[in-house]
Parts: sequence; C-alpha cells; structure tokens
Amino acid sequence: MGKIIESKKIIMKHLIGLVGGFMLFFHLNAQPIPEKVFDVKVRGKGPAILLIPGLACSGEVWDATVAKLSDQYECHIFTLAGFGGTKAFPGSDTSFLPKIKEGLIAYIKKEGLKKPTIIGHSLGGFTALSIAAEAPGLLKKIVIVDSYPFFTASINPNITEEQAKPQAEMMKTMMKNQTDEVFEQQQKLGMQRMASNEVDIERIIKWSIKSDRPTVAQAMYELMTTDLRAEAAKVRCPIMVFGSWYAGKNYGLTREMVESTFQQQYARVNDYKLIMADTAMHFIMLDEFDWFMKHVNTFLK
Repeated sequence: MGKIIESKKIIMKHLIGLVGGFMLFFHLNAQPIPEKVFDVKVRGKGPAILLIPGLACSGEVWDATVAKLSDQYECHIFTLAGFGGTKAFPGSDTSFLPKIKEGLIAYIKKEGLKKPTIIGHSLGGFTALSIAAEAPGLLKKIVIVDSYPFFTASINPNITEEQAKPQAEMMKTMMKNQTDEVFEQQQKLGMQRMASNEVDIERIIKWSIKSDRPTVAQAMYELMTTDLRAEAAKVRCPIMVFGSWYAGKNYGLTREMVESTFQQQYARVNDYKLIMADTAMHFIMLDEFDWFMKHVNTFLK
C-alpha cells in the first residue's frame, strides 16, 4: 500500500512539473515578439557609432564612411525595414518613425552600448535627434547630415504640424498610387538634384525603387508632419550639423538663406555646430567625402 501511495506521489510530481513547464512555455510564447524594424551589420572595433541612412536608402550608403571609421570605431550600420529591398514590418504603412526610434533605443540598451554616437543622413539625422530628445544621456554625440527638426518649416517657416497634414496626406496618397513606371521616372529626375556623381545616383535610385512604397510614403508623411524644434531643447549631447544649399542655387536659394534656415530650426539646441558644404547636394557624405570625413573625425575626437 505504501508503495502505491509513493508511486502516486511521483506521478503527481511529474504531472505538476509537466503542467508547470507547459504554463511557463505558454507564458514565454505569449509575450509580444519585438518587430524587426531594421537590419544591422557591425564592422570594426572601438567606441560604438550607429550609422542611419536616409529615406529609402540602404546602409550601404555609408560604405566609404565605414571604411574610414572602422579601424578606430565599432560601426553599426543600419538599413531601416522596408528600405533598399529589405522587408517591411507589419504596420509600417501607418506608423514608422516611432517604431524605428523605439527599436534603436532598445538596440542600444540590449547591446550594452555605452554612450554611442549616431551619424544620420536626412531621415536618419531626424531619427538621431528624436532619440537624443527622447532619451537624454543615452548618446555621446550626434552627426546630422542635411536634415531639419521640422522639414516642412524649412519651406514654410510659419506652418504647424496640423497645417502640414493635408499636403503630406496628398503626397502620401499620390506616392502609393503611382504606377511603378511613373515612380521610377520621378526618382530618376529627382535624384539629379540629390547627388553629383552618376554612379551614386544610380545606386540611390536602385535602393529607392526596391523599397516598399507604402512604407516610404508613410515615413515621408511623418517627416513632413513632425516638429522636433521644441523637443530639441531636451538634447544634452553635442551635435554637428552638415547643411547643403547647392542644389537650390538654380531656384533662387543662396547659401546665406539656407544657412539662416538651419540656424533658426536648431536655435533651441543647447550645443550644436553648423557646417555648410560648398558644392555638395543632399548626399553630402558622397559629394564632398574627404571634406566631410575631415570634419567628422575632428568632431568625434
């Protein structure tokens, strides 16, 4: 009789263990799985630098920069989900930049990166500024390449986020509804004002065409309707801003006009330095590479 009771106890222990294991398995697998909002490659060793490309671009846009930096720094090169042929994440066509910001902050913490620097171009620079404002003290420095805290106000200084929405919504709808042929033609025309070298232009066009169109449209919409000028006052790390004006000279823009716009937009930032490129277009790090790297290296050191 004693043996039977003991056997029952052993069986019950096994059952409890199985049930407990099942419940633990269920609990772990019931947790939300973080969305993959970017691809990342790591090159080099040393203090961490995160490199974020602009709208619809691959992280390969930083290849030359990484080649110069990776002997002294650990470079984390990102391609944002949906850009340059990468897979979009669910819901990227309704909310993009907040997810990217959340994912990058989580990445920095998960990887244990101590006070990394971010170098961001265009949308990537805007993202870097939003991270620094959201998490003061997280970053060491920021390099922003041709990006404003409020893109639409660089065209209309008096516009508000709410006033920018109808125009941004129209742009978003048009971009999503264009045929592939029309979209490709527009990219080919538009990129002539973005970079100087034909090889670079071809690469940028290729990345853009391969990108997920609804994601790109949503990212542009959010860029046009998000004003970080007041939030920028929360930033506690030094910022170097590279500005370009050359592409607008045939449309009546002068260096002084564009420089003044940059200064107005970054006026609330505690510690920033603005450097204007002489002849570079939007892709400053490609058009004036040696000049760009000279200033970046000085700033990093």
